[in-house]
Amino acid sequence: MNSDIEIVNALDPKCQELEALGYAIVGESWGAHLRLSDPIDLGRSSEKISKLHTLGYQVESVPLSLAVQVLELEIINNPDYPYTPATAQVLPTFESTKRLWKSGNWVFGAFKEGLLVGVGATSKSARGVNLDFGSVRREHRGLGVGSAIASLAISTHVNLGERLFSTGGAAINEASQATVKSLGFVIDEQWRSYKRPG
Repeated sequence: MNSDIEIVNALDPKCQELEALGYAIVGESWGAHLRLSDPIDLGRSSEKISKLHTLGYQVESVPLSLAVQVLELEIINNPDYPYTPATAQVLPTFESTKRLWKSGNWVFGAFKEGLLVGVGATSKSARGVNLDFGSVRREHRGLGVGSAIASLAISTHVNLGERLFSTGGAAINEASQATVKSLGFVIDEQWRSYKRPG
């Protein structure tokens, strides 16, 4: 992390202190959580997946053997990730891509005529499951690809006993916020990235 950058919860009084000292806001981001309790209704997730299937897509978990395809997709999509200091998506390498499959993590994707057109990754921690990122090829956006991938991720982890999910992103990414809200997430954290004056 750049030592000239401070990331602070928007509700923290420190925000006022930094602004009084001349720190400038250089990015805003958010965090969201989904808490499920039994009995769980996965109907919403199933509908999103089924809708995409009717458009000719297949949504499924992605094996490590397709790491090169995931890497190629992420390199194509990397310039489209909205940037903030808190949400920067570093250009991946083959080694960093392979680490997406480390123990407890999953990768999910959407395919159209055999081509990987969307991908999402999850990671497991003591606090639950985090939806780390999701991206879709530009020409396939706006069709529900991202929400179907996230729906499969949630359903898979629910069937493994998970009940708490988290995710986040850049405030300027309105599409991402709309997607997580449609999945039942509550955006309950707002963050500001401040840059030291001078």
